[in-house]
Amino acid sequence: MVRVDYAENGKEGMRPRPQPGQERIPSCVRLSDPATLARLCRARDWLGDRFHERVSLADSACQAYLSPFYFSRLFTEVFGETPHEFVTRLRIARAKRLLLSDHSSVTDICFEVGYESLGSFSTRFHTLTGLSPAAFRREAHRLFGGFRSRWPLYYVPACYQRFYVGGETPQESRSATSAP
Repeated sequence: MVRVDYAENGKEGMRPRPQPGQERIPSCVRLSDPATLARLCRARDWLGDRFHERVSLADSACQAYLSPFYFSRLFTEVFGETPHEFVTRLRIARAKRLLLSDHSSVTDICFEVGYESLGSFSTRFHTLTGLSPAAFRREAHRLFGGFRSRWPLYYVPACYQRFYVGGETPQESRSATSAP
């Protein structure tokens, strides 16, 4: 069994997302039954529709007609992230959009995306983005505020965020990823 250190990509507790163009289903995964893949996709879609609610692993597994342990294992092998990581990614993406488009408080956004604690939301947001929710909003308005009259700030692409907020140039980021 291969042990992977997820902290080396700078995001503790989260697996690195596959890059565009990489295959989504690893070659070591053998799904002998296409119906199993269809059930997993249906369960993922069900989770995606309910990411703002509190959903248990057993409820998700029930959608795929699998046991919770087997569902979690297959979901991770097929989609490259655990069900919890999938829901967290959706919640943080939605929180980013709300932070950029609304003037709602961070607390309201926290509860709207499905977190029950402002502390856990802020900690997870900071871990995944490198900024607190309030700092993310401030920085986005500082960088892209002049365009507000032409288009709303719904989403700041990661490449801009890394370049302007992270302080590294595109050449540095390319050389860091290509280095052994």
